[in-house]
Amino acid sequence: MTPDEPLQYSILGTCVTRDAADVGRAPLNRPVKFFSRTRIQSIVSTPSPIDPAEITTDNVFNRQVILQEHRKTAAQTLPRLGHPIVIDLGDERLPMVHTGHGIVTATKSYKQDFLGRQGHRKVPEDTELRPDGPFADACRRFAALLRPDQRVIVHRTFWALREADGSPVRRIDESMRRNAWLAPAYDHLIAALGPRAVVVSMPEELRIPDPNSRWGHEPFHFIPEYHDHLAARIRAAAAAPAAVGA
Repeated sequence: MTPDEPLQYSILGTCVTRDAADVGRAPLNRPVKFFSRTRIQSIVSTPSPIDPAEITTDNVFNRQVILQEHRKTAAQTLPRLGHPIVIDLGDERLPMVHTGHGIVTATKSYKQDFLGRQGHRKVPEDTELRPDGPFADACRRFAALLRPDQRVIVHRTFWALREADGSPVRRIDESMRRNAWLAPAYDHLIAALGPRAVVVSMPEELRIPDPNSRWGHEPFHFIPEYHDHLAARIRAAAAAPAAVGA
């Protein structure tokens, strides 16, 4: 990629990463592929049959998420990409359900049509994150899906703890709990990816909720300066040699 060429990249993650293409003074161009509202354990799981006619939501994005979760589109698509993949683990907060065939992420739209169906059961959360636990195993299986030379940029993002005025965020206990889980979860993912991974660790002082965010005032929707910095770091990471580092 030359300095004049637009950056080609795809995202496996949340709007926190995707907003680097929309928010700030020098946003990235739009990602080629954007897989969201999914979890690592779901991505590497067995596909589940689904009848698209059973999905009642009119939202095109939400409908696509349900289909991709069942068909495991991300697992089929990501290894074929010839450009960097940017990953964050923000959607690991969503619940998972086993359909009787494989695991899917239980989004709000999924629950509306499928939750409670016979044979579906909730998947226990891997709160301990043991090296031999289901999340670490899923990370290794995910890494094995990708090509050895595939560039993976890990956007190591966490929940905010403070508002712009220094006061605690409204859901401070939840933010602290989520961050305590995310830190070792990122470690597992980065270790599984090995030298393919380039890690982008964001400054804590930029992790400030944006009260004017189009997604709402939440501890994981950040001020424009966060996305300015993120876009610059992704550009640099895409051009750097693939090696683990901050």
